[in-house]
Amino acid sequence: MMPQHPEMAEHAMGPASERFPLTPSVSIPVEDAGAYDVIVVGGGLSGVCAAVAAARTGARTLLGEALPFVGGNGTTGLPISGLCARNSDRMIVGGIVTEIIEMLRKRGGVGADVKHMDWIPVDAEQLQLVLGDLLHTAGVTLLTYSPLLAVTREQSLIRDLCFYNKDGRALRYRAGAFVDSSGDAQLARLAGLTTPMGRQSDGHTQTMSLVFSVAGVDEARAERNSVVSEAWNQFQASRTTRNKRRDPSVNDVFGRPGWRSFIATRVSVRKGTDNRLLAEAELEGRRQIEEFIDSFLRPVAGYENCFLAQIASHVGVRETRRISGLYEITTADLVAGRKFDDAIACNASSIEIHLPDQGLPHWEHLEDGDYYTVPYRALVAREVDNLFTSGRCISATHEALAALRVLSPAMATGQAAGTAAALSALRGVAANRLDVAELRATLRAAGAVVE
Repeated sequence: MMPQHPEMAEHAMGPASERFPLTPSVSIPVEDAGAYDVIVVGGGLSGVCAAVAAARTGARTLLGEALPFVGGNGTTGLPISGLCARNSDRMIVGGIVTEIIEMLRKRGGVGADVKHMDWIPVDAEQLQLVLGDLLHTAGVTLLTYSPLLAVTREQSLIRDLCFYNKDGRALRYRAGAFVDSSGDAQLARLAGLTTPMGRQSDGHTQTMSLVFSVAGVDEARAERNSVVSEAWNQFQASRTTRNKRRDPSVNDVFGRPGWRSFIATRVSVRKGTDNRLLAEAELEGRRQIEEFIDSFLRPVAGYENCFLAQIASHVGVRETRRISGLYEITTADLVAGRKFDDAIACNASSIEIHLPDQGLPHWEHLEDGDYYTVPYRALVAREVDNLFTSGRCISATHEALAALRVLSPAMATGQAAGTAAALSALRGVAANRLDVAELRATLRAAGAVVE
């Protein structure tokens, strides 16, 4: 059932006069920059996995990213969520994600044994080096500093994309298949497709967090991370604070003694696809960081001489738009551990909803030892024949997306979407007619876990 609330979904953009106002108008020169089999939009971890998978499957692949670097939220200090079934040692996530972790291990950028860890801390600087090597070795053409500007669509086919170039031109690239790994369903939106956003009831999205790290922690005297988290809850309950976040996440920073990474801010923004609101979110996140350190953290044992060491390059957006796919994943699918016939990835991440109207996250967990799968149909846009998605803009309800948005399922769906896009482009087959058995076999051969 399609959502009806006007703030909840950004539907097809309507008549040309609404999509492209005549006054004011913007006109810039367009350069035909080339053709590829697959173009991936969005260079976060999900997009990197999609591009590498597409290239390894034999497709000429372009990866376009608005930021100067790839890795997205993986570069902010976020750990990678576990690779096993819930509270189990059964590995259910594999492929490129485990390859990245192994490359990090060889560089000393991750611990030696990560199999049993629910959260895997990684060296974010080493991660950027690993991702660059991975893309280069796979033969992916990388285009950074390049926001997506426009999409040309003819009926049920997307034909080409335009990325903005800093010299004032738009670079037009053609392709046979496209992967939207933007996190915001930006490609789908510019193509005029249905892009729901937020809760089905009112369109409100999850709150954001700006990740930060402190150094100068006295390891010999520092309170356990869980104690620090609970102390913040008590501190916040006893007075009025700018930051309404509850149960902050405190993590050791791999390879940096005396450092701690915090997911401890709560920034509520009505619409995470509006640059004006995002600018305010960045400022508000920094105000909350300063309050957290100065008012709360320094009196905690072992933190008396701590100092702000690093702020993430961008605020962590948990949710914006998603596609309308051939199937919409639901909460019931996840908590029941549903196994789909067309599964292309497995995961056991819990549903973690950072509610816009209260500071305490809402959790729903699977049974111990269980996991769920992600169906191929949730990666395929319903309204066109050659668009695939991955990461947090796949087809899922607001609640289900709260589990599927985190790094390990985002990377797994990225590998699946990139592989599917390559097979679709090379075979000349529409996404909804792709041989799913061949896709699953190709993923298995590449080390992915699909069932």
